[in-house]
Amino acid sequence: MKSDKAQKEINDLYMQLFDDLDFQNTPSIGITLSMNDEIPTFPIINQCWEMGKDVYIPKTFANYSMRFVQYTKDTELIESSFGVREPKNYENNIMDPPDLLIVPGLAYSQSKNRLGFGAGYFDRYLAKHPTKTISLASSRQFYTDTPWPIYVLDKPIDKILVSKGDVDANNQ
Repeated sequence: MKSDKAQKEINDLYMQLFDDLDFQNTPSIGITLSMNDEIPTFPIINQCWEMGKDVYIPKTFANYSMRFVQYTKDTELIESSFGVREPKNYENNIMDPPDLLIVPGLAYSQSKNRLGFGAGYFDRYLAKHPTKTISLASSRQFYTDTPWPIYVLDKPIDKILVSKGDVDANNQ
């Protein structure tokens, strides 16, 4: 995610998202705080704040559930057992679900399937709290077909924004 090509793709994804009508017209956004090799989410969060949107981040629990807690510049964070930064105080300012969730993943397919990180938090959440979903995929994360197994509990994404890269849709 640090090469010039990767940065161009990330910037392209930001522009596509910021131009998206669902993103523009929604008052509340659910989003994760990015880690290591993920598409950085802080520019998206800052854009949301500039647009006057409420931003919510997930707080996960041992039973594989999660809640979305309002995130501001003053929110105190702790690190989860997965290494994800989450709100320390989560009893107040909860919105389940936010109007639009920006759902992370490792890979996405043209049929709107998502390969998550393996614990099923987002799939369980979306089964209980249906809401609009959007994901951002670099060219290397997007596949024409779905080469991974799809399970009955897996929830497809409503819209996947794909960066225009040099890699074809079969990631070759």
